[in-house]
Amino acid sequence: MKKSDFQENNFQLFDPVDSYFECISSCDITDGKCVSKCVEILKDIED
Repeated sequence: MKKSDFQENNFQLFDPVDSYFECISSCDITDGKCVSKCVEILKDIED
């Protein structure tokens, strides 16, 4: 596969752990419910 093929396909890798960290970084540090929801989402993605 050529580099141009990769760009044309607009292929993106999905990393659940990156999504988890993005999620918790949007939470208030004192909001345990928000962080717990991020953990639940990560668990659902991995299943």
